[in-house]
Amino acid sequence: MWEIDPKSFSTHFRVPGRAVLRFRCTAEHLEARCDGGRDTEENVVAACLYCNNNRHKRKRPKDPASYANFVRSRLERGRWHPFRLKHRPG
Repeated sequence: MWEIDPKSFSTHFRVPGRAVLRFRCTAEHLEARCDGGRDTEENVVAACLYCNNNRHKRKRPKDPASYANFVRSRLERGRWHPFRLKHRPG
């Protein structure tokens, strides 16, 4: 994820054009605000814009613990994000 410099992130991971925008760092509410979630340290985590926008759009969104397990399993398989990143050495 990037917070300040999308150009550097784009160059480093070879993310083309506007696709870099989906990797912007955002605040993800584990329990959505519309469901009563609050702006507390326990309820807010960092997430890329893509994941933040799509997690709650599912027909049956996963609860926070299940979603955390889902993300961890994708990380273990090297597939943390649907958009494949290519690290450019150096």
